[in-house]
Amino acid sequence: MWTGQEMTLADGLMISAVGLLVVFAALAALAIAVIIISKIINTAVKDKAPKQAAVAAAPAPALDEESYAVLLAAISEEARLSGEEFRVTSIKEL
Repeated sequence: MWTGQEMTLADGLMISAVGLLVVFAALAALAIAVIIISKIINTAVKDKAPKQAAVAAAPAPALDEESYAVLLAAISEEARLSGEEFRVTSIKEL
C-alpha cells in the first residue's frame, strides 16, 4: 500500500473508513451484548419479583416534622415559591 513516504488522499480516506468501521463494529457488538445480558438478567429477576412486591406493599412510615419541613423547604427553593403559594397534598417515597 505504501511504497513511499507520502500518503495519497485515497489511502488516507481508506484508512479513515477502516477505522470508523472498526469503531462502529465494536459499538454494535457492545449494544448486542448489553441486550443479551439484560434479557438474561430480566428472566432471572422475574422469578424473584412476586416476593419483592409483597414487601413493597407495606405502608411507608410517617414522616416526622423535621423531615417534612426539609422537604417543603426543598420544594419551595426548587420552585422558587414561598410556602403560602403551594400546598402539598401527599408525600410518597419513590
